[in-house]
Amino acid sequence: MKLLILGRVYLYIILLNMFKKGERAVKNKIQDKKVICIAVLVIILLNICGCGSQETAENEIWGRADAKEIDVNSKVAGRVVQLLVKEGDTVKEGQVLAYIDKRDLVAQREQLVANIQSLQEQEEQASAQSSLNGGTVYSSLDMAQAGLKQAKTELDLAKSDYDRFSNLVESGAISQQMFDEYKTKYEAAQATYMQASSAVDKANAGLLQTGVDKANENVVDKKIDQAKAALQQLDVQLDETTIRAPFDGVITEKYIEEGSMISLGTPLVAVQDPTDNWVDFKIPETELSKFYVNQDLNLIARDNTTQVSGTVSDISKKADFATQRATSERGDSTDIISFNVKVQVNSDKLRPGMRFKLNGGAAS
Repeated sequence: MKLLILGRVYLYIILLNMFKKGERAVKNKIQDKKVICIAVLVIILLNICGCGSQETAENEIWGRADAKEIDVNSKVAGRVVQLLVKEGDTVKEGQVLAYIDKRDLVAQREQLVANIQSLQEQEEQASAQSSLNGGTVYSSLDMAQAGLKQAKTELDLAKSDYDRFSNLVESGAISQQMFDEYKTKYEAAQATYMQASSAVDKANAGLLQTGVDKANENVVDKKIDQAKAALQQLDVQLDETTIRAPFDGVITEKYIEEGSMISLGTPLVAVQDPTDNWVDFKIPETELSKFYVNQDLNLIARDNTTQVSGTVSDISKKADFATQRATSERGDSTDIISFNVKVQVNSDKLRPGMRFKLNGGAAS
């Protein structure tokens, strides 16, 4: 391309000099014609070569390499007291990458544990009191119900005697004094029955208090459950103060330094899995039919030396962008849309950002 431009510039200079030379150019017109012919021939050759190389370049399909990489973020806020890795380090899954200061969380945990112990003591006392009160109330209720039953029996008997002797006193069969004795027994039986009934009501009221004691016991139980849940959550936070590698890989970037204060969600390092990599190709819709999932492809890097093989793992269903725009000069009526074709490689030769092209093209 540079040679083509230089040839055109050279021809322009020759023509300009001819106009400036005037008559001298006329005298040497034969020689100038030769020069012009040579320059035109060079330009034609350069155009032919340029078009050929441009056409070849346009037919080449290039893709960009990428790999599985994530930022390891902090789930707790605090100071990074230790950072154990640097860029380029190889790490194993679960390996400790950093420690975050956990003294505040430890203090909170101790307070929660003490609170749970206090609530458990309250629960034990409430349970004992509830059991004691419940036993007493049920015993009292049984006695009151038995007394009421006996009082009812005595009342029924006294009423029967009262009714019978009431008729006899009216007929003069018994004396008024005898009748008054049975009347007094009947009234006493009524009073006894009323007292027994009040005792049953009181015992039932005691049962209500037992229910209140049980409700209070349940409230303490719920408080203990809430405190235990908070303790579990705090234990999770404490575990998150130890930052570990999510998988085997390489530290590609370090975002913070030891001693830094970080907030929730702050990334510490980036970890890349060198065994999980691929190349993304933007394939025009006019060429998409040549590719299919599980297709094996050979790729070559820009150095024309590094070669890898891969398998098409995914062909996007959604268009990516237009590789060619419709123009009046070309006469196209529509854009040519491209789709992403992912070629899984999993090679240690591949590094994210490298450019690869299809070596030999796609199989039809």
